[in-house]
Amino acid sequence: MSGDSPVFQLTVPSRREEMAAIQRLVSEASAAFGLNEELAHWIELTVSESAINAIEHGNGLDPTKDVFLQISSDGLTIEVIVEDQGKGFQLSDIPDPTDLENLLKPGGRGILIIRSFMDEVAVTTREGGGSRLRMIKKIVDGHPA
Repeated sequence: MSGDSPVFQLTVPSRREEMAAIQRLVSEASAAFGLNEELAHWIELTVSESAINAIEHGNGLDPTKDVFLQISSDGLTIEVIVEDQGKGFQLSDIPDPTDLENLLKPGGRGILIIRSFMDEVAVTTREGGGSRLRMIKKIVDGHPA
């Protein structure tokens, strides 16, 4: 993304304790981008869901593997990139949590939340292995578009 807005980046080992640092980064980015409270909340939720998925499912809680996070804005969109060093996955491989047989399962809602809020969601293979999740949210004056 281009523009004068700062790019926020963070690399953390795959431990649940790192979520506090991730949430701080999202708060800093939301404030710098002038996001309203509702949009900031949803960005934090989607980044948290994607980061915990990368830590737990992507890297299997292996602290020797890192999760990379980048948040940027060009004033019209917020772009979030989350990368892990795991075995990779495809969005089509994730069971639909709204299917009857999945309703009572404890997991699987993170991708649903991400897809329902973000305007674009794509997973590709990260250079060197792992997954690269790229999410885009359209905005107008700090509000969802």
